[in-house]
Amino acid sequence: MVTLTMMIISLGLFLVRVPVSISMGIATIVGYLMLGMPINVLSTRMVDGVDSFALLAVPFFILAGNLMNVGGVTEKIFDFARAAMGWMRGGLAQVNIAASIIFAGMSGSALADLAGLGAVEMRAMKANGYPVGFSAAVTLSSCTIGPLIPPSIILVIYGLATDTSIGQLFLGGVFAGLVVAACLMVFVYVHVRINKSEWAKPEPFILQNIFWTAVSGAPALFAPVIILGSLVLGVTTPSELGAIATGYALLVGLFYGKLTFARIKTALVNTIIMTSVIMYLFAVASAMNLIIARERVAHDASDIMATYISSPFVGIILVNIFLVIIGMFLEGPVAILIVAPILLEVVKEFGMGPVQFGVMLSFNTLVGMITPPMGIGLFVGAKVAGTTPETVLRASLPFFIPLLVGLMIISFVPAVTTWLPNLVFAR
Repeated sequence: MVTLTMMIISLGLFLVRVPVSISMGIATIVGYLMLGMPINVLSTRMVDGVDSFALLAVPFFILAGNLMNVGGVTEKIFDFARAAMGWMRGGLAQVNIAASIIFAGMSGSALADLAGLGAVEMRAMKANGYPVGFSAAVTLSSCTIGPLIPPSIILVIYGLATDTSIGQLFLGGVFAGLVVAACLMVFVYVHVRINKSEWAKPEPFILQNIFWTAVSGAPALFAPVIILGSLVLGVTTPSELGAIATGYALLVGLFYGKLTFARIKTALVNTIIMTSVIMYLFAVASAMNLIIARERVAHDASDIMATYISSPFVGIILVNIFLVIIGMFLEGPVAILIVAPILLEVVKEFGMGPVQFGVMLSFNTLVGMITPPMGIGLFVGAKVAGTTPETVLRASLPFFIPLLVGLMIISFVPAVTTWLPNLVFAR
């Protein structure tokens, strides 16, 4: 009853446009008062919730992404992707997706991909005659790949919220991200072929261009190798990996001569703002989860699902529908902190492990990020593209097809998310 009251209060405050962080805080205070718990327990719980060494990965990965955006890395990645993939049907749309795969191995944030690399991609597509709406839609869809392929901020948050190995989650997201990218590439190929889009003609394949862009962009392109290699070899923890990514991003920016004091200051300020919001949300969610655990909401929910739903297929479909709806209204970290501990117990009844569920849940929140009415990605994408959110939304609707296909593959093919973690951690 207390948990339901907190959810109603939070939703009511959301609807009157009270910020999510304040809404959650007010609802949690009401919950503690209803249970007669001292307020000092609330503050203690909030402090304990963020007192984790693993959480250091969050600011490090955010800072690494920001430094790469201001340090000239994004242009080098796009140039190489264009030389290597521009010959495919769909031209720069395929390049857009390929560049997002490469940048995914450095940033860990969909919005960092959208605002940084996305600006370079949309500028090039506009210069080559691509419709603004289509360019924004491709960029918006491809940025969902970023937080699946390690490093990933939302997978770190999920791992800490559910006590799941962050290393296994990172490895579980590798093939999941590639599957989503493959779905998007196939869709773009079919889309431009059916519509006979003149502006989507492939570019000439010139081997020499691949070589020179690879040489010029080698320091930037080597970053995913360092990050993923360190993870696979097990030589670093996720927090140490974040520090390595940040240090490498700083060195690459200095190498390209793009990092000025002003740009570094901008990256630091943006990192502090984003980290502060995430840490506060994590602290409030930790306090809220104490009430949820005390009322045994997760156990009751799993018992209800096990009693009334006998088919794992139907159960997982219903969980996905619920998560898509949640993602329409809540930002990814918020949704994960609230529902992950509850739904993990539910999906266990259907035979889904914590790593597969973590990747599935994270991708659901990414799809929600580009879905109205609260999809922040729509507004960021529209701002970067210089158009309206309505234009971006109309152009993005067809792209939900490959994204949902990718989601179904992640949800029903466990090997996509479990094969690599099992292989590496079995050693």
